[in-house]
Amino acid sequence: MTWFWLLVLTGLALGLGYANIDERLKAFLLVCTTLAKILVIAAVFMHLRYERINLILITFAPLILAVILFSFTFPETLGSATHLIRVR
Repeated sequence: MTWFWLLVLTGLALGLGYANIDERLKAFLLVCTTLAKILVIAAVFMHLRYERINLILITFAPLILAVILFSFTFPETLGSATHLIRVR
């Protein structure tokens, strides 16, 4: 059953990659499918499905920290294109 759900999520991600939709929406949906695959793998192969909530929170704390740090640096990419290298 785990293999089936991972296959479905991978197929969904592959279909989203070829879909003709807005790039921001596509990126958001691809991140969501990747996070869903991470949760399936963690629940089954890391045996977190039956663990206490404390162990689960300790395991996913780095993911939450990564999202927070990403949210601090992402607005810098939306401004002007001052980071581009100009070649004469």
